[in-house]
Amino acid sequence: PDDEMVKDPSVLTTCGTDSLAEHALKVFNKGLSTGKLNFAGQDFTEDSFVKVLKAIGIFSKLKGLSVTRSSTLPIDEVDFTGIQLYNETPLDINLKARWDLKRRAQTVQLAVQFVRVSTGAKVVRLEDCGLRGSTHDKEDLIEQEVIRLVKKFGFGSGKDARYTSEVSLARNHFEDGFAKKIIEAAYWERCKHPDKDSMPRLLLNLGNNKIRQPRRIVAELRDGQCAGGAISVATKKDEQEIQDKATILVDFGEQEER
Repeated sequence: PDDEMVKDPSVLTTCGTDSLAEHALKVFNKGLSTGKLNFAGQDFTEDSFVKVLKAIGIFSKLKGLSVTRSSTLPIDEVDFTGIQLYNETPLDINLKARWDLKRRAQTVQLAVQFVRVSTGAKVVRLEDCGLRGSTHDKEDLIEQEVIRLVKKFGFGSGKDARYTSEVSLARNHFEDGFAKKIIEAAYWERCKHPDKDSMPRLLLNLGNNKIRQPRRIVAELRDGQCAGGAISVATKKDEQEIQDKATILVDFGEQEER
């Protein structure tokens, strides 16, 4: 029963307080009943979010839902909108001296790992999460993690492989280089799917970021100005016929100057 789960020592140790444990259980139970794990509008700090996510992992074990390495929760959609997953400076001032890129990326890593390994999510929203590229090179820890959301999930292969069908990164601070990288990664990953006639498609929302030249990015990718050759990509502003044929459909929406 739920009362016992909230009192479980590992849950209390993880959450620190009864009220956060109860809140975590509420998010978990609602996720199980609706198929959508929703953190939006919950006012979690980065710290309480991490605790709740870890507690959900414990609850799923207590309920016998994560028995094997490849078991996933019956969750189709995960929404982390509004959770500040990336902070330039720590909320805890005592951590400032040790606040390197690796430490800053830990919450994003935890969130992405949870979605990819513990859920069967097809739709993932990380809107308004304070996300930005940190170094803008191939070692960029934040960009690397976020890109994993458009890659194959879990342990299945071949036709059993799982992919997201919609990923929203709206209202963050991503720039042109990242936009190009994530579209490339999503496309080439889907090209590995054995059913070439019905490759899994992706709707990628990059609205309200800092992408200055969306048209140029799409033109370069279509022309094959990248490592593997031409990419099947369209935007929401293209004609419907072009949108329907594209493997990757991008919504650039409006972009903010900030």
